[in-house]
Amino acid sequence: MSSEIIKTYENDGFTIIWKPKKCMHSAVYVKMLPNVYHPKDKPWITMENATTAELKTQINACPSGALSYEGQEQDSVDMINASLMENGPLLVDGKINLKNTKGETTTLSGTNAFCRCGASSNKPFCDGSHAKVNFKDD
Repeated sequence: MSSEIIKTYENDGFTIIWKPKKCMHSAVYVKMLPNVYHPKDKPWITMENATTAELKTQINACPSGALSYEGQEQDSVDMINASLMENGPLLVDGKINLKNTKGETTTLSGTNAFCRCGASSNKPFCDGSHAKVNFKDD
């Protein structure tokens, strides 16, 4: 897999980790904590505008898994959970090994959004292109 850009934001020992290539641009973070997330600004995350508990709740709601935080405890799962977002990606939750077409394996954990529409420029991950191509479940 290509080298991944990872951005971190820290405040009082709490670290938010953002993986832009996994982001499907659902804007869930902006809707939940508009005083924290400002996509057009740099830095775009102002952690001091929310409590750690509020940040954790919002990050846990991130549908693509692009946002996580350091020390995030993953539940031990024997089974992978997967669900389809209506007219959107396949969400896979849990720890998985993903092997690319070159045979390289990457371990993923948390929630990952996989493209179903075929239009993502970040395959196999969703980048929100399903909205642009008007992808619909049949």
